[in-house]
Amino acid sequence: MEQHWIIWGFIAVVGAAIGSFLTLATYRLPRDEKIGMTRSRCPSCGTTLKVLDLFPILSWILSGGKCRHCKTRVSARYPLTELACSLGAVAAAYRYGFTLEAFAIMGLWWCIVAIIVTDLEHYMILDEVQVAIVIFGALYHYAIGTEYADVIVSGFIGLLVGLTLKYGFLYLRNKDGLGLGDVKLLFGVGIWLASGVSFVPFLFFSGVLGVVFGLSWRVIGKGELFPFGPALAASLLLCVVWPDVANDFWKLYGFIGH
Repeated sequence: MEQHWIIWGFIAVVGAAIGSFLTLATYRLPRDEKIGMTRSRCPSCGTTLKVLDLFPILSWILSGGKCRHCKTRVSARYPLTELACSLGAVAAAYRYGFTLEAFAIMGLWWCIVAIIVTDLEHYMILDEVQVAIVIFGALYHYAIGTEYADVIVSGFIGLLVGLTLKYGFLYLRNKDGLGLGDVKLLFGVGIWLASGVSFVPFLFFSGVLGVVFGLSWRVIGKGELFPFGPALAASLLLCVVWPDVANDFWKLYGFIGH
């Protein structure tokens, strides 16, 4: 039992450490700053952060959510990102065990967290994250034994869906419906959905979540233009982790159709 809790603690700490890295990456990469070239620093006073400043979640709590050096308030998005990555890692291991499949799902969750942060803050999805989603998707299908041909075909179906939505909306409404980042993301979505989940339920849930996010975006005063990446990412996670929702969608569709 003691070893059991040590393993869970290790997974939680690793997840939080990944979250700490993502806070750095999602801050620097959209600003074209290099990762690994310079040490972490306070964005307000520029002071290089020391070990006491870099413990995921804990450092933020102990410092009262402020920089220890200049006392400027530090955004809660840092500990929240770390906490989300930690909880996601534990949840994946709890559901799928200590397996390669679980690691792939962890990777997907970490990518989704990064997508939500950068799309909400900068209206962009990092290419590095797009590549990571494809890699983790390939790893996932290797773990569950999906045919590689199915993975490739499904990926290009996702890309085709993205291009159709983007340029179809542009043709019909004379404005962009999806950004290129969303189109690239749909390629990664296709890779993941090669396990057998149809694109139709995925698009339905993306639309529902998009409406919810869009209305929330307006309520908090962010305007009409809202990032669609979080809705796509959340729908993907829903369809991968709970594939039965796709079956429920078809049951609902059949009920409405009659």
